[in-house]
Amino acid sequence: MTLKGAYLFLLLFIGLSVTAQTIRLPYNDKGGWMLVDLKVNNTPMTFLFDTGWDGLAIRGSLLDRFHKAGAIDVVDANNIAQQVELIHVDSMKVGSYTFRDIPFTDLEKFPMLSDPIFDCYNIAGILGNVIYQDKILEIDPVKQEIILQDFNPELVDRLLAGGFTEVKNSNRSYTPRMVIPMKVNELERYFLLDTGDNSYLSMSVDPQVLQTLEPAQTHKYLTTGSVSAFGLNESLNYTLVSSGNTIKVGKQYFDNQEITFSLGENANQIGVEFIKQYHLVYFPDKATLFMKKVKQSTVISTLEKVGYGIAYVEGQYRIAAIGEKNRQVRLGDIVLALDGIPMDKLCNYRKYIQAKSTPPVLTVSRDEKQLTISPNGK
Repeated sequence: MTLKGAYLFLLLFIGLSVTAQTIRLPYNDKGGWMLVDLKVNNTPMTFLFDTGWDGLAIRGSLLDRFHKAGAIDVVDANNIAQQVELIHVDSMKVGSYTFRDIPFTDLEKFPMLSDPIFDCYNIAGILGNVIYQDKILEIDPVKQEIILQDFNPELVDRLLAGGFTEVKNSNRSYTPRMVIPMKVNELERYFLLDTGDNSYLSMSVDPQVLQTLEPAQTHKYLTTGSVSAFGLNESLNYTLVSSGNTIKVGKQYFDNQEITFSLGENANQIGVEFIKQYHLVYFPDKATLFMKKVKQSTVISTLEKVGYGIAYVEGQYRIAAIGEKNRQVRLGDIVLALDGIPMDKLCNYRKYIQAKSTPPVLTVSRDEKQLTISPNGK
């Protein structure tokens, strides 16, 4: 599953205040996301750091002490509205700092939690953008570290002198949510910077941008819809994956960029695989982001790499996207194994596929028959 589009529009913003100190939070990205270790009620837990999530979320069943605090209305990326319970915990220790009496939404109220990837990486909660609303946020992908610090008047000068480009956040109503302008093939569009989206660059289908794509470098895939916080939209849609695009961020141009376009989505997002190329420093009070490219991503869309996409739906791994010319797999095929490895042993199948130089051998169930599908068609 991807967290693409799973961010929440909370009708109640949570206030957290931090005393004057620097908080350093190492992260690991073994699952693609930025995963951080912290303590809730003195219990060690692993959280997903998500700049696109407005608030905090935790698995309520993991807490031995908490009290209920009503409910809030939330809306996910498929425009599904639902009330979600709020719970308060005694403490949350992030780095060297301990927050007290913290409100969370209950992560177990979201169907997306059924995806085994959350158990695969022992993800207990989501550390959303509220955590840096009163601090300068720095993400250093070389050191794999998230830093929350206070304003230093010399910092901006150092960033500009160090080759960072300046980008303004267009979202002034809630500045911890970063929505920045980017030019796609010279057309300006606005993108949510979202570390909870484990893709690269994604856009809703935009007729003007589509006209700029190179046909030979654009491929179409049929999909069964999109996954968001409250589950799967199962309507039949299509996805385009286009390479060879030119992106401009601030004053910097980048060629040969891959973008995924989805008919069923209504958002443009900068995913974590793109973000992890950049050293980022963000000033929420000034709605200003500084970026410097320090790494090169080698991630290729799974659709482009193997010609199909897998999603966890209602307790089963299923083929949820296929190329137009793919005659081997079908939408809805139940995936039983990759290279003979059962799917219940491959909750990190995305990383498994990315690490391979060739597509895996698929074992699927179709019409109550078991089939083996080799990448060479035999």
